[in-house]
Amino acid sequence: MKIDFIDFIQRFRLLIGGLYIATTLLILFGALMPGSILPEYKVFNYDKLVHAGAFMAWTLATGITWRAFQPKRASLNVLIVAPLLFGVGIEILQGILPTNRSPEWMDIVFDALGTFLGLLIYLLLLRIKDQRERVKSAH
Repeated sequence: MKIDFIDFIQRFRLLIGGLYIATTLLILFGALMPGSILPEYKVFNYDKLVHAGAFMAWTLATGITWRAFQPKRASLNVLIVAPLLFGVGIEILQGILPTNRSPEWMDIVFDALGTFLGLLIYLLLLRIKDQRERVKSAH
């Protein structure tokens, strides 16, 4: 028995929506927590990779969550503009809030890189799903 991906995410849309909100809040918390309380783990030496990875995951989650609540695919505008605005908004908040953090242009560049990687993965998943549907309908 094969599970239809779209049926699965629509059946569990409230869980997926909740996880999406939690992911969004986790990214916000991580980006806006005061710099003085950041732990000294090695992972923070790879700050730009963390930005790219977080935005790759968030963009992919945006597409999946959209599909869980909407019958149509998310437009590319939503999958590009929403994460980019989110990243720019975070950098603006880092400059405004007293968090001992400062905005960096390179963070926005790596947010954008992660956004486009997440978009590519989302489009690849859709292509795989479409190919499976074509094979099913051909039989």
